[in-house]
Amino acid sequence: MDFNITQLDPSFVTAMPIRAPGAIFQKYVVIPLDKIYVPPMADNPVRKKGKDLVNVQKLTISLSRGIHYDKMPPIVQKKSRIVDGHHYEYELICGNHRFEALTNNEFTEWVFAIYKLAQNGFSYEDSLRTLQLVENDHAPALESSDADVSNIISRLIAHGSALVTNNEESIKNYVETYCRNKHFQTKAKIVRQAVRLSGAYQEVVTYTAKDAFKWLDQNTTYRYAGQYDTRRKKFGWTVLEGYQYEYVFQAIQKYGSEECESYFICHTKAPTEDSPLEDKRDGMIESFENIEENLIKVFEFYNENGRFPWKVEGFLPQDHKNKEDKFIKV
Repeated sequence: MDFNITQLDPSFVTAMPIRAPGAIFQKYVVIPLDKIYVPPMADNPVRKKGKDLVNVQKLTISLSRGIHYDKMPPIVQKKSRIVDGHHYEYELICGNHRFEALTNNEFTEWVFAIYKLAQNGFSYEDSLRTLQLVENDHAPALESSDADVSNIISRLIAHGSALVTNNEESIKNYVETYCRNKHFQTKAKIVRQAVRLSGAYQEVVTYTAKDAFKWLDQNTTYRYAGQYDTRRKKFGWTVLEGYQYEYVFQAIQKYGSEECESYFICHTKAPTEDSPLEDKRDGMIESFENIEENLIKVFEFYNENGRFPWKVEGFLPQDHKNKEDKFIKV
């Protein structure tokens, strides 16, 4: 961490407040992160695919170097609540990726923008979701995807929005007004998607590792990250789609060192039209079964030959100081 948070000064913010119906800017202020409640991504339909792990990593590096006072800070609303015995004074509205990046950098406070919602006769849903879309329509936040925008439009329609109704012309006007920075072809795609949804609101939640751990803690007794589960007498792991091989190897290592079994709690990446959620789940199970079949073949080879079907052949030259320039055979 390179930036000293004692240098934070909200008076230096030059970013112009966002204008969105029913949302009124109040002030910029430094707020301790532990005073801000962060709703789960499942509650944020503006992020249909959940958090972008690559974007979180980029923001973690960027924010470690300091604050950009010319950019809109993350946005909160004043909303006192007690969750799991902890008292929060604010709720995060915009900036889930930045907030996670701040916690990754172990910052304890940051500059936030405070807004009031449901003002001037607009509903809470209209003001909150439109503010989120407008905020995500420009840097430095991760831009809302076309699926994000069409999803929020369908949600607003389902909630009886005063800003957009379930007809193509109204949807076009909403996109033109609040997503002005998107390419015209992207806008057209958003309108087609929103019309096709016809007011139906659906979403599939995705999780970062931290999100998955938090959900398991709050809703189950399962363990994760190789922790020992005293109830089930096994080690627990959460496995994101695409990482089955890595976690099978983790389970092998755990069994080798502890002589104890493991279990996997799986979650997939965002589904697509060509690969719906159930297909992705079936694919993960099939992948584990293929790995297990291959392991059995490895054991059969070992039993027959007294060795594994692999060996370390050698190393590439790496030590320039000692003038290594040839393959180093073992």
